[in-house]
Formats: sequence, structure tokens, C-alpha cells
Amino acid sequence: MLGKLIKNEIKMSAHMMMNIYVAAAVTIGIMLIAYAIDISWLSAMATIALFLIAMIALIITFVGVIANFYKTLYGQQGYLSFTLPVTSGQLLAAKAIVAFLWMIVSYAVSIGIMIWIYDYVTSLIGDNNITMIKMIISMFRSMPGAKAIKGYLVLLVFAVFIQLAFLISELFFSITFANTRVMQKLGAAGPIIVFFAIFIVAQICNFLLTNYVPIIVSPGENGLIFSFGSSMSAKDLSFGVTGVIFQLLVSVGLFFGTGWLMNHKVNIK
Repeated sequence: MLGKLIKNEIKMSAHMMMNIYVAAAVTIGIMLIAYAIDISWLSAMATIALFLIAMIALIITFVGVIANFYKTLYGQQGYLSFTLPVTSGQLLAAKAIVAFLWMIVSYAVSIGIMIWIYDYVTSLIGDNNITMIKMIISMFRSMPGAKAIKGYLVLLVFAVFIQLAFLISELFFSITFANTRVMQKLGAAGPIIVFFAIFIVAQICNFLLTNYVPIIVSPGENGLIFSFGSSMSAKDLSFGVTGVIFQLLVSVGLFFGTGWLMNHKVNIK
């Protein structure tokens, strides 16, 4: 049943999300045409538009996740959603998974657009790419081995995923908690108050844990090095994982808390 819920969630949200990606594809097409027929002003305008699309894609995804979650659970479709022959946990899991996927896609599209713009602009100004590659290679010669760098990059990607999960869990919990009988008195301000309250408390706890229980990961010659406190190995690349672990635990707690509220405390309008 979870698979069907996920499929339905993707169908419901795809229309709004895909519009921005279609706009990006059309803009890239205009850039290529302008470059081919040498219309500099059109190429410049398309480049600016594409940059704005990369920024807007993240905002639209963020707003879309919020709107879809609220509309389908606590808006006009709320009664229908809660009468489906599924558990609240399955509803929440489906929405969280789809929201996570859309956020990842939007980040990937935005990064891809930035890389495209960079390559496009450097080709227009005649930047020597070979020289640039040599400079990058020379920078990495003084860095740790390939195994350590790969492990470090995997850790960074994992940290980004955890941050996205943390953001989604905060959003879902805030909206759900704001729809309990007591919090509904605050109206539209309820979710905002709850979200920032959680955010502030989480940041304070994260700061304290990072400073008093620091777990540092640094790339070494033969792999990643875990240590407590600051590391002298590849100091510029040292990465604190205490905050990531904390965000992971809080995300799990918020998702479970959201599910409990959906089962016991939510007041459907």
C-alpha cells in the first residue's frame, strides 16, 4: 500500500514541480539557439533567466512540499486522506519520501544549471579550460589519497541528506502540531511559531553538542580519520559529524512525533 501512496503522491505533485524543469529546458534551448546564430543579447538574457530559475526551483519545491502536505492532510482533502484504509504512519512516510525526492531533484537541477552556466560563460570569454584543469590537479596533489577523498565526499552527501530530512521533519511536525485543537487558535501563525521554536532549540542544542562533544572526521593518507576534538590532519577539510548525528536523531523523533499527533491529537477542519 505504501508503494501506491508514493505513486499517487508523485502524480499529485508532479504537475507543479515539473513546470520549473520544463522552463529550465526551454531556457537552455534558447541559449543554444542564440549562441548558434550569434545573438549576444538574447544569450545574455537567457543566461540570467536560467540563473534565476536555478534559485526559484528550490523555493518552489520548498513551498510545494508545504502546500501539498497541508492541503492533502489538513485542508479540504484532509477528511478523505484520513479515511483511506492506511495508517497515519504510511501517509506520513509516503509524503516524506516524495518530498525528499523532489528536494533532491531540485538540488540536482540547480547544481546542474550552475555548472552549465559556468561552462557556457567560460566558453564565451575564452577561458583556458586546460590550464584550469591543471591548476585543479595541482591543488589535489597536496591533498590526501583518493580513498580518503571519496569517503569524505560520501560523508558530505550523507550530511546533505540528513539536513534535508531534518528540514522536512521540522516542516511536517510544525504543520501537524499547529493543527491540534490548542494550537489552532493561533491560526496561520501556528506553524511558523512552532517551526522557529524547534529551529532555535535545535540550533542551541547543536551548538552545545558540537562544542562539548566534538566528533571530527578528516581525510588521511589511507582513509578517514575520526577523532574527538580538533584535528591537525587536513585541517581545512575537517568535518564535524556531531551535528549530523544530532539532526538524524531529532529527525527520527520529529517523524515519530508527527505520526503520534496524527493518530491522537490532530483536529481536522
